[in-house]
Order: sequence, then C-alpha cells, then structure tokens
Amino acid sequence: MISVIIVVYKSKKNLLKKFIKNLDKKNNLIIINNSKNYDFSKIKLPKKTKIIKSSNRGYGAALNLGLKHCKTKYAIISNIDVIFKKNFISDFLLIAKKIKKFAILIPNHKNNNYQDELVENYDGEGATMLINVKKINKLKFDENFFLYYEETDLFFKCKKNNYKVFIINNLKIKHKRSSSISYKNNNLQFFMKWHFMWSMFYFYRKNYNFLYALKKTYLLICKDLIKLIFYMLTFDKISFKVRFYRLHGIACSIIGLKAYKRP
Repeated sequence: MISVIIVVYKSKKNLLKKFIKNLDKKNNLIIINNSKNYDFSKIKLPKKTKIIKSSNRGYGAALNLGLKHCKTKYAIISNIDVIFKKNFISDFLLIAKKIKKFAILIPNHKNNNYQDELVENYDGEGATMLINVKKINKLKFDENFFLYYEETDLFFKCKKNNYKVFIINNLKIKHKRSSSISYKNNNLQFFMKWHFMWSMFYFYRKNYNFLYALKKTYLLICKDLIKLIFYMLTFDKISFKVRFYRLHGIACSIIGLKAYKRP
C-alpha cells in the first residue's frame, strides 16, 4: 500500500476527477486543500481519502503537511495535471523494490531518451515523485519557496546528504504544465511570473552564492528589461505587466525580501 499526496488550489474539477479515476482504490489519498471554499461534493473520492485544510503557505509547506500525515513507507507526490496509465503506480512500486537506498524516484516526463534505465543525481523538476517518506521527512521542503523550485531544491539537498535521486527512463508520464488551475483573469498569471523569478534567484543564492545567482539570472533580467520597454512603447498592457512582475519578483529576491506575494 502507498499514499498519494496532491495539493488542491482552485484546481479544475475535470482534471482532479481524471487523476483520481486512475488511482488504485486500495491506496491512501491525501489531499492538501489550499483553497478557501473548494467544493468536493461532486467529486467521487476514494474511501481512503483524507482532506487536510491548509492556510495556503505555499506548495512546499503543503507537501510537508501531507508527508507529516503519511503513514506508509512510500508516498507519491504529484501534480494533478499529469497523465499516466492505469497501472502506473503498481509499475512504479515494482521498480522501487528493485532499487536499494533511494530517497526519490521520478518518472520520465519529458520523453528524454537517456542511455541508462536509471539516471542518478537528477536535478530538474518533479511533477510526480515516489519518495521514501522517512528520509524526506528528515530533509523537508524549504517553505521559503511559495511556488516553483521546491523540488529542485529538495534534490539538491538530497545530493548534499548522499540521498539517491533517480529518474526512470522507461516509466513515462505526460505533464500538462499550468493546466490545473482555473482562473478568469490575468492576476494569477502575474502572480506566478513573480514567484518563478523570485524562486529562481533564491535557489541559486541559497545553494551557491549571491554572485553565482546574479550570473545565472542577469541575461533574463536584461531581456525582461528590454521587453518591458518595448511593450510600454507599443502599449501592450498585458505583456508589459508580465515583464514587470517578473522583474519585480527577482528584484525582491535580490534584496532579500521574502516571497510575500499572495493570490
């Protein structure tokens, strides 16, 4: 038996239904509800479902909360906008039993053709992950991140602590990025752009140093500044705001402000 942990924030009901439909009923489902008034009444939840209300302190904080309530040895953390086959979880567990001393296993979600079946020291994103709960509960997700780079930071932390992180080449999923949230205006888009840039700089500064973070991000800053001026001159208000929020987010991170912006 395994636990599946997902985070809900204004998530599209059809995606959540599809995700739940592909789960084996014998497994536990832990839902961290970051929404204020999310309606689960029309969603057929498995019997072994636990809904935990959260004050929306960020994606990493929500996952830490879910792991705290997890009673199984292994857990699958996943976005709900991933597509996988019906037998995906059982295949995942079969592979996990063959691998010794891992902390995190990640399916191939970019259709990359690696030479080896298992690729160690993966440091990208993790839309879906099978984790060793005991090990990850010792490290935890950094709750300074509100959105983006939480899993990349965790992979880096695993490497420093000699915890094995593998990507599995032949176990594949599809990730429909940014398709899980339903919103009617551009405010959430601006919010996400702000946090992406804040988190990027914070990740590099935290795990390397300030100068390295500047080196990794200065070209993006220059491009955003040029585009900001261009969109201002062409009166493209939406595109101008996108670039403004990106620049504002990384500026706040550079001067050491917390990821304070909230939807």
